[in-house]
Amino acid sequence: MSLAKRPARIMAVAALMALLIGPMLFGASSALAQGAPANYYGGGLAEGDTVTASVDGAECGSATADASGGWLISIGAANDCGAVDGSTVNFAVNGEAAAQSVVYSAGGTPDDIANGITLTVDAMEVPEPQPTPAPVTVPSGPVVGNAGLVTQSGTSALAVLALGALALAGVAGARTVTGRID
Repeated sequence: MSLAKRPARIMAVAALMALLIGPMLFGASSALAQGAPANYYGGGLAEGDTVTASVDGAECGSATADASGGWLISIGAANDCGAVDGSTVNFAVNGEAAAQSVVYSAGGTPDDIANGITLTVDAMEVPEPQPTPAPVTVPSGPVVGNAGLVTQSGTSALAVLALGALALAGVAGARTVTGRID
């Protein structure tokens, strides 16, 4: 082996080691998808009625009933109202507390998926029944995933880098065997 080739090989090995060890040193991890939002919905209100959802007095979201009396409030997993799995979500219609409440869970939906939640308040006039709104399609259960090939532990990133290093080593080995190293 000539002395001119030795530094090139040492640098190639150092570059491969940097590719393999770098993700571990700099925390190869992914941004995992947040849990799916909890979707609460219902019907039977008058057009323009305002529905609010709150946890311990902190508002989580609001909606205005559409022409058919339907409403939808989504509370994301990363919310600012303090909703965590097991929290009680209270509803109000036009500022009046509703008799109904639900237990929050990420990705949660009403027990009656087809009709949602029918909210009632003491002083509320019940409008004439409206046609049932089309059901809202909501994913069942929490949605989890990853951002590309990188998993939470970072092993996929290391596997990809290792395969790349093996490919480089194979090319370098082939060039050495055929004597085509410059």
